[in-house]
Amino acid sequence: MAPRDRLRYIQSMDDKTAETLAKAAGLDRAWTHHKHDVLDALATLARHRANLPRVKDETQEPVPAWAPRT
Repeated sequence: MAPRDRLRYIQSMDDKTAETLAKAAGLDRAWTHHKHDVLDALATLARHRANLPRVKDETQEPVPAWAPRT
């Protein structure tokens, strides 16, 4: 992700949402002392999630070995 795109994503997320996500992940101290780093991590997470391959037919999704076969 280009720096300007990352900045645009970070700016589009309001502070309350970012703070809620950070605290839910147990990053209270990191949010307090390293807010910019936490925002960068959230942008990286969003980029990785957007690049995950998705199949159109959910029956083709991989299943864990322990899942019952149908």
